[in-house]
Amino acid sequence: MYKIAVSMFAVSLALLSCDKEPLDPLTFQTNLVEIVEGDVNSSVKMVFTASSVPSDDISVKYEVREKTARSGSDLIATSGTLEFIGDSKEAFFELELVGDDHFELLEYFEVVLDYGPTIVFTVGIADDDAVAEAVEDADGFITPAEYPSMALVWGDEFDGNSLDLTDWTYEVGDEWFNNELQSYTDLPENLRVEDGKLTITALEELGKYTSARIITQDKVEVKFGRIDIRARLPKGQGIWPALWMLGANINEVGWPACGEIDIMELVGHQPNVTHGTAHYEDNGHKYRGMLKTLSSGDFSDKYHVFSIVWDRNYITWYLDGQPFNTLSSSQINNYPFNNPQFFIMNIAVGGDWPGDPDETTVFPQHMDVDYVRVFQ
Repeated sequence: MYKIAVSMFAVSLALLSCDKEPLDPLTFQTNLVEIVEGDVNSSVKMVFTASSVPSDDISVKYEVREKTARSGSDLIATSGTLEFIGDSKEAFFELELVGDDHFELLEYFEVVLDYGPTIVFTVGIADDDAVAEAVEDADGFITPAEYPSMALVWGDEFDGNSLDLTDWTYEVGDEWFNNELQSYTDLPENLRVEDGKLTITALEELGKYTSARIITQDKVEVKFGRIDIRARLPKGQGIWPALWMLGANINEVGWPACGEIDIMELVGHQPNVTHGTAHYEDNGHKYRGMLKTLSSGDFSDKYHVFSIVWDRNYITWYLDGQPFNTLSSSQINNYPFNNPQFFIMNIAVGGDWPGDPDETTVFPQHMDVDYVRVFQ
């Protein structure tokens, strides 16, 4: 069954063509701006209401147009005529929805009314199916290499014996934010690719710390999708691994206005706790986040899958297919997360949040990443 998410909600009208004068100075609103798909085929009544009773009976042509929602797999695209007759301000048509039992991202279609100017309504189709959970293998949790109705648009399986520099760039240097202590290098002792995984290693020698940090800036930038990263994490006082993203427009607008999505952060003195957080500009730096604690063991014991489902106006964080945090554009001002972002992977040492290493910290510490995958 479908659900009406917003009843009699006036959407804004897009006037795309003014080739002919309207018959009456009418505007229209629709009863639907979002529909929940359901598991089986169904229909929904799309009602259009005129701003006043037309002075004469009028016919308004309509057309359902594909956008990210596709005819045959999400809905049945159709066209016809809305008849406003007599004293009625309302006319409707039945829209056929195609249901299924697998998770999909939020999708959109358009209904175009031809009444003098062309009037466009954008309607979303939300999914009521659960995100596929991870399953356990011998090394930990793992997610599928493909999902129904979503395509793999980018990923790195870390095959071969070196970092793919067409997608990734090393960031190197000694000066970093948050009073971190490490120097990032491009040396093999701090980063290597072998046996189907990427390994970042934090080292200590004579009180100096080295590690690695890689980014996809100007090479791989994504906007929306399901993102899965399978990783095994380091631990210890002062150890700070992160799998995260920054807005691709950071050089133009700066941080935090560009937006930051932390898919996974961990502070090593809490090795059984992962954090999913968003940072943004709202009269200064603001952030919203939640943590997820393992019921047993810690994140160094085996692989876990850290995921987000990122769509227009919302982000949901998952651990092994279980949701634990959601952010909506309605919760903050200056929402930056409808723009492209690039990936970052690193282990920081020390800093304001985790504190510095102490006599309990064991080096080396490793973060193993089995894969990163983006589905849309």
